[in-house]
This record gives sequence, C-alpha cells and structure tokens, in this order.
Amino acid sequence: MRKTSVAALIAVAALLVAMIPVASAAPLSSIEGAPNDNDGSPTGYYIFHNDETFHLHTHGPGAEHDFDAVLHSGGTFDNVNPMHLESGDSYNITDGGHTLVLHFHTYGATDGVSFTIHNGDKLHLNLKLDDKPIDTNSIFLGPEGRNPKHNPFTLIL
Repeated sequence: MRKTSVAALIAVAALLVAMIPVASAAPLSSIEGAPNDNDGSPTGYYIFHNDETFHLHTHGPGAEHDFDAVLHSGGTFDNVNPMHLESGDSYNITDGGHTLVLHFHTYGATDGVSFTIHNGDKLHLNLKLDDKPIDTNSIFLGPEGRNPKHNPFTLIL
C-alpha cells in the first residue's frame, strides 16, 4: 500500500511540474513587434516576432556574459539566420529539427538569431546567463519588454 501511495504521489508531482510551462504560456500576440533595445539597454534576452519570423537577441553591455538557450517546438525550426556572431558563438538544430540550441558569448553588443517554425503550435524556451537560469526580469518580450512569469516558459504560436 505504501509503495502505491508513493508512486501515486510521484506521478502527481511529475504532472504538476510538466504543467508549469503550459500554465505560464504566453500568446504569440504578446511578442509581436520589435523591442527598443539599444546600446544602453540592460543585459538580457530580447525576444520578439514580426513578419512571420521569430527573433532572439542577447544584449550584454559592459561585462562579458555567456548566454545559453534551448528552444523546442513540436514543429521544425527553419530559415535560421545568425546575427553578429563571433568566434565561439554557435547555434545547432537537433532532435530532427525540433530543438534549437544557442551559445552566445556577448559583450558590449548584441548577438542573435532569427528563425521560423514550420507546423508548430508552441515554442518552449529555457534561457540561461553565465550557466544559471536567467531571472525573468532580464527576459524582455515584444515591443513593451514584458517579462515572462517563469523561466523556462512557453509561447503559444
């Protein structure tokens, strides 16, 4: 009986953890339009959508920072175009095109990538700064720079 109760508790806990990104999902309309990021903008991720294309920029004025991101979709990543990448920066599409893995070493400027998603209904983002999950106050969504409630988080496409 005790083993059954423990197994049930573990199953419920796993279900609740799996639901966190869905519960914090944001609609695509919340990121429509480019942000006003410039040289004086704070360190962080700037994520937006326009003209059927997603854009993810990392901005690191001053000190050097390592930005690592894993983006996942049930659809496939297409038309991936890097922006301002230097030696040591990388992006890879894995998992049959369903996952985009980014590593940007950013300092004093902006690095980024643009992409489209073919046949996907969600985009899950897991964002790190200097090997730690980045605080949501440093993730800026859309033209108003809104912050997601959680990291990782999901966008409904």
